[in-house]
Amino acid sequence: MEGMTPSHTFPKNLRCQARHLTSVVLSLINLFAKEARRLSRKDEASRLEGLRSSIRQQLHRVRSSEDTANYGHIQADLISSLGGLALGVIVKRISKNERLSAFADYLLENPTSKERPFGMVLVCIGPKGLPDGVEVVSISRLARESDRQECDVINELQQRGYLLFSEETFSLLIDRLINGVLEGRLLLPISVEKLTEIKTASYLEPEFNDSE
Repeated sequence: MEGMTPSHTFPKNLRCQARHLTSVVLSLINLFAKEARRLSRKDEASRLEGLRSSIRQQLHRVRSSEDTANYGHIQADLISSLGGLALGVIVKRISKNERLSAFADYLLENPTSKERPFGMVLVCIGPKGLPDGVEVVSISRLARESDRQECDVINELQQRGYLLFSEETFSLLIDRLINGVLEGRLLLPISVEKLTEIKTASYLEPEFNDSE
């Protein structure tokens, strides 16, 4: 009977080892899953950093384009103004007709063309949310093309559900999103509805302290 004792304990030992190995495997699975989530969050945070860098480059290009357009407008306006002044002086000198004289007075009093907006460039987040729905928009260019005020263009975009940010507030938004992703509270992509819930200083202008 004593010789049978090891044969009875062997299955028991196997079951114990199996339970231990199962526990170890489950712990490893949990550890790997946790590490995978951490790496995924880190990857998404890096993606957000890359998006911020890309948007900054786009902002620089669009602003440079606005500066070029503004310079061209100023030059054309100057040439037009000088031409109008010269024509006004000539007509005023040689004309004895009241209507022509009045026209000359108008040219002299209004030497410049209609003022056009330049330089307002914002980050726009559309229906696709973030990151796929982010683009840089020249509000000034849209206003010029539609012959409207910049505020009217902004109002229309917001009414259509677009979110508008200055460079500063967009950067603040990215900081908050990165923190949320690293803490496991957010996942990409992020909808416009969710972005609306995330409080930033302001859509259009950075927040200033009262002391400033």
